[in-house]
Amino acid sequence: MPVADVDQLATKLLDLGLSARMMSPAWDGTRGRIRQPAMGPDGQLVGWMLPGKGLLLDGLDRKAVGIGREIPFVFDYSPWARLRDRLVRAGRSLHESEVGAITTYDGIINARANGKARDIAFTKSSITTAVGFWYDTWLAAGSPPAGTFDAATPPTDQSLNSATVGALSETYLDPGGTDKSYLLTLGMMCSNAHNMALLIDRHTQGGNFTLTAATSTVASPETTVRDYGGGLGAGAEIIAPVTVARATPGAGTWSHTYLDQAGASSTTQALALPATADPINRLVAHIGVAAPFIALASGDFGVRQVSASTRAATGDTTGAAALCIVQPLVWIPSVGAANLWVERDLPSDLSGLVELANSSLVTGCLSLLMFSNQTTLGVINGFIRSAQG
Repeated sequence: MPVADVDQLATKLLDLGLSARMMSPAWDGTRGRIRQPAMGPDGQLVGWMLPGKGLLLDGLDRKAVGIGREIPFVFDYSPWARLRDRLVRAGRSLHESEVGAITTYDGIINARANGKARDIAFTKSSITTAVGFWYDTWLAAGSPPAGTFDAATPPTDQSLNSATVGALSETYLDPGGTDKSYLLTLGMMCSNAHNMALLIDRHTQGGNFTLTAATSTVASPETTVRDYGGGLGAGAEIIAPVTVARATPGAGTWSHTYLDQAGASSTTQALALPATADPINRLVAHIGVAAPFIALASGDFGVRQVSASTRAATGDTTGAAALCIVQPLVWIPSVGAANLWVERDLPSDLSGLVELANSSLVTGCLSLLMFSNQTTLGVINGFIRSAQG
């Protein structure tokens, strides 16, 4: 029987728990509708990322794998299961139905056997990275080809979907009739090992938001159209990939005007940026270098639209970023050793099926974020299986 390195395991669980904790509180805000699966290096379901709360382990407790101490923001399965059982006996549930049209393994088999298998192969070329930072692969060449960010001044933005050039889902056949799309497996291999990967749906993108002392305003900002549960924008986050290098950084604050999950105007927390030189493709560290997202206003748990950014009290002389609204879908911690294939098998737990939300039967713009552990990203090869029904 293999022996687990409990210290390494505890560290990875802590990374996931902290990542979930630093997200907007969409788990509480949507009463459990918004969550994302987290997978292990062997493709197993480790647990659920509960945005704003932490990591809920799936089917196991810390002590079962030899971890005696509590891990911050990591929750054992047993207390959760007991609560669920009590609610079920009382005729209640913890959240809404987790699956839609496909509700059984036979449904998956029938869909794929009857011409509704929808699979995607992709490869992304290497980009320059640094250890301990998040990067966006949107501009990386490969198949599909690189995407583009709007470069107009003042900034403009646009809504994205499966047909957008640069989307991993660019060759995806969207559902028809009353069908829905479900992500079944996500497999990938990197020529360099990395700390974490995150599959996202990129709702919108807008380029050329300045990182110097000025306000950038979008005249006609785009609004999200795909609902992942809890209403438009619920669970969505803002990321800021660098589009013009931040060569001489200052440490002033950066804030953003947006519409929250209820459609009300709000402003992100005005946090000071670290005085680090940020190259193109790196995500601006608004909360910290270990977090890919922008810190929303207290109590907000989603984003429908981004309209402006303000950089104050800065020493920056160069730099711009693209503000994108994204929906986290699947977390993959510790992308193994170099050239090791890692695959997340979602049907191994039917409740783990991830619906690819659509708007007028058009699904989203799938993209990949990487938390780097090397000086280059390396070549990424991946394969996504899905079914419709």
